[in-house]
Amino acid sequence: MRLVPLLLTLTLTLAGCQSTMQRIADCKTGDWRAIGQKDGAAGEKAAFAERKDFCDDHTAPAADAPARYADGWTAGNADFWSSRGNSDGRNALQLSAGWESRAASEEVRKKGTPPSRAAYEAGWTQGNSAHWEDLGRKDGTSGQPLTAREGARSQAAAANIRYDDSAYGAGWQAGNRTFWEDAGYSDARSGVPDSEFKARAAKARAAGVQVQEDVYRTAWNAELINYWRKLGTQDATSGKEFGVRKREAQQRGLKVLERDYIDAWERRLADYWRQAGEQDGFGQPYQLEARVANASRDGVFVIHNSRALYKEAWTARNAQYCTPANAFEWGRTSQPMAIEVCQPPLQGMLQRAYLNGGEYTQVRIRYERANDRADDFQRRVRDERRRMERAERDIRAERERKDKPPSDETIRRLEAERRDAEGDMRRAERERDEARRSADRHYREMDALRLP
Repeated sequence: MRLVPLLLTLTLTLAGCQSTMQRIADCKTGDWRAIGQKDGAAGEKAAFAERKDFCDDHTAPAADAPARYADGWTAGNADFWSSRGNSDGRNALQLSAGWESRAASEEVRKKGTPPSRAAYEAGWTQGNSAHWEDLGRKDGTSGQPLTAREGARSQAAAANIRYDDSAYGAGWQAGNRTFWEDAGYSDARSGVPDSEFKARAAKARAAGVQVQEDVYRTAWNAELINYWRKLGTQDATSGKEFGVRKREAQQRGLKVLERDYIDAWERRLADYWRQAGEQDGFGQPYQLEARVANASRDGVFVIHNSRALYKEAWTARNAQYCTPANAFEWGRTSQPMAIEVCQPPLQGMLQRAYLNGGEYTQVRIRYERANDRADDFQRRVRDERRRMERAERDIRAERERKDKPPSDETIRRLEAERRDAEGDMRRAERERDEARRSADRHYREMDALRLP
């Protein structure tokens, strides 16, 4: 339970240490305006004398330090109140109510922050304008007419706060531009011809919404490129031909971007044939001709460099597959390996590596069993040694007892037990040593089977 106050004390100490280090750094820079600005922006009272006493241990203040500190503190204090006014203005709080709440806040009372209503009001005015600009942008983006400003004006009157019609209008203009950009992107993304703009524009004018045709068409033209590229990518592996797409587009009155479609179509097919080669190359035979013959069935196309791409990818991947390391590992884990797909000169070496991997697993099992036997016999050696030592202690105790003469019969029995324990211990040692030699032999076999 005592850890909580300890941790809190440590945290506060570290925070204080960091604050002190920062103050020392400020002293060394000698920028008294910055020092004053930090104090003012933090809501602190002007305290040049205290800062000077602190800085005297690190650097001597210049003669004009008091005036520079005062200038900085005044600016910082204005920033303190302006930032809070800005926040209240953005949140559509009333000016007077916001000021009174801030001036009476715990933060201000605790620090004794000198008030600056002028700075608060300046910040509040900026925040209030930002509030109406944001609302105008929201209305414009959602396709509302500029006359929606009257609703905003009514909101301001109901809340008894300042209404900035200029800020609302600027925000609405930006939002209206976004509205038409989104419309252009959306239509092009869905393959809607730009002739549909007329219907959009008529609907907008009927609703009193400003029309920005150039914005719409710029966005539509930019997104149409992506539309045709996407179709080309899809069609390359779905069997649909460009001629079909072109006719469909022309029937709808949609602009055709053949070059963008073909470029995307060819890139996707190049990726397909490269990936097919890589897939077949790792343990599969060379299947180029079969893939070419089945291309139509599989919904793909054969292009001018399909064979070259497949062959290059298959060859590289086959070389990665047909390695002694792979053969050994698959043999070790009892996984099948298609050695027949590898180059004939490599097949004998790979077959030996595969068999070595399988044999390695069997030898490792024997090695681990031999190690286990050696451990068992070592435990038996310790047990028999303890039994022998216990018998020897009992013999000494019997011979050294003072309460009555030693019993010859007892001594003979204990000596027989000691001899039995020693004999069992020696036999266990021999068995242990034999198991260890066997384990060493198997380990050398494993070394021989491992790849160099």
